[in-house]
Amino acid sequence: MNFTHPHSEGVFIRHIALRINAARIILLLVGLSLSVVLVGCHSPMERAEEEQLRDQLIASNKAYLKAVADGPIVEMTRTQSEVDKDAGMTDERRKDLETRAGPTAYEGVQPDLGPDLLNKIDATGVQMSLQRAVQLAVEHNLEVRQARLVPGISDAQLLAAEAAFDPVFFANFDWQHLDTPRPSTSAGVSSAFGANKSETTKLETGIRKPLSHGGEIRAQTEFNRNFADPSFYAPPGDSDFRYYDANVLVGINQPLLRNFGSDVTRSNISLARNARGQSVADLRKTLLQTVADTEDAYWALVRARKTLMIQSRLYAAAGPDIETLERRREFDVNRISLAQARSSVEERRSNVLRARQAVRQASDALKRLINSPDLPLAGETMIVPTDNPTDTGIRYSLLDAVTVGLQKRPELQRAILEIDDASIRVQLADNARLPILNLSGAIRYNGVGGSVHGAYDNVTEGDFIDYLLGAQFEMPLGNRAAEAGYSQRKIERQAITLNYQRAAQDVLLDIKNALRQLNTSYEVIGAARASRLAATDNLVAIDDQQRIGINLTPEFIDLKLRTQERVAQAELNELESIINYNIAIARFYQAMGTLLERNNINFEDPYPGPEKETSGWKRLVR
Repeated sequence: MNFTHPHSEGVFIRHIALRINAARIILLLVGLSLSVVLVGCHSPMERAEEEQLRDQLIASNKAYLKAVADGPIVEMTRTQSEVDKDAGMTDERRKDLETRAGPTAYEGVQPDLGPDLLNKIDATGVQMSLQRAVQLAVEHNLEVRQARLVPGISDAQLLAAEAAFDPVFFANFDWQHLDTPRPSTSAGVSSAFGANKSETTKLETGIRKPLSHGGEIRAQTEFNRNFADPSFYAPPGDSDFRYYDANVLVGINQPLLRNFGSDVTRSNISLARNARGQSVADLRKTLLQTVADTEDAYWALVRARKTLMIQSRLYAAAGPDIETLERRREFDVNRISLAQARSSVEERRSNVLRARQAVRQASDALKRLINSPDLPLAGETMIVPTDNPTDTGIRYSLLDAVTVGLQKRPELQRAILEIDDASIRVQLADNARLPILNLSGAIRYNGVGGSVHGAYDNVTEGDFIDYLLGAQFEMPLGNRAAEAGYSQRKIERQAITLNYQRAAQDVLLDIKNALRQLNTSYEVIGAARASRLAATDNLVAIDDQQRIGINLTPEFIDLKLRTQERVAQAELNELESIINYNIAIARFYQAMGTLLERNNINFEDPYPGPEKETSGWKRLVR
């Protein structure tokens, strides 16, 4: 065999033939692609069911909004108390009573916290506003920091899912050296050659690329170095012969029924993208909860400090009266009255000690939430709140609250993504019911030569072309497993759809309960304040009697001590109602999902990715 280069005229003719054959393979691949496009993978019935479920959710949301559509904007008011109706309760008298007891009576007073765990007394502490506490919690809270990492993990999972369509470079190398003995001839004479020897070196390399519709296209080349002894191809006089063969192949494999379609092949990407959206919704929920807990802890610290002030003043107020009883011990104070008074004083002192402990515990609880590096939890530095709770009423609209809640609550955003996940799984199960029908096509150019270069030169001449077509069909008889899986996925989607409706009801319930708590707390402030004013007025009357020289009998001293305790308890009740009102405000904005915006916190995706197409399910909350 002669491996010489052809004449230039022959090369030109063969190149023309090569182009014609290339046109054939292009037509073949185009035909396969058209056949793929003409075969659908979506069930019209499935699309109708999905639209029906989506319309069902939209209708339920509209029904919620319709039920409160006529609701006006409400401004909180309080019922006038009996104290307010009293004609004798002038502004001047009220002002005097406010200076004796109540929120404004302790302005500028610093509570005595006693020694800390290091046996040190430090009443200064670190002053902090509510806004600063919330800011530190958003930046440093451990749960928030942990939740911030989850979208990054989801990003990596999404990238891994998208990488399924990356082209793949491959290379395979094989080498064989065979030395096969030959049997003797029928005459008992050993073979002239004694053995068959061969050596093959094979290198295959190329690129394959998965397609979005489920197929795969590949381009590869292969060459072999062949040696055989003896060889039928050897020229006369040669006992062995070496030659090279090569080929170049372009092909496509495409499923036409099962596993066809971008909705199927990109389902893992869609699920990963939804998982990422769910992690962002979880992050927002964690932030909302952390901010609400921080406000609760801040106001709890305010309550603990003011409680300590009230208990300390109550304890200090008993001193002069006990001294009076001690001085009259030899006259008209019996042992029982004195012991009862002492017991009352010691109870007040124990309340002061418990209040001190409550302040330090409340400070540590807030420090744990904000997790500031400048305020380590192990340290004994106290947080001193600088903001006072408000008792001013707010305006609200139930319609606006429900509308915002259905749009902003992260639980509903997460539920929508779960429905979208369920719809994707229904599509996959629907596609799995189809038979397997796969087509494959390829064209391969072959060449042979005395060297690698010569073999590939022969390939380009286009003298030897293989056309490869294949089809595969498979369908389980009865197809029961796929049908059962499809029914299961549809039921799961219905259950998850109901879960969204339940979550929407929970949101509505949270909003209504928060509003009721707001109204009740605001109303209770008025009743508690009136009770405190009346009790304070009673104590002022007793003090006036003592000032004009009433006989300080044990009964009078006991009445005064009990009245002081009633005033202190009324102060505590008023303080509790005001703190509850401020906590209720935070919980109301949390129920609507807008607590971050109320605290001027701009929620941003910690790992923003490219904008993706939004499904119909996701648009429900927009």
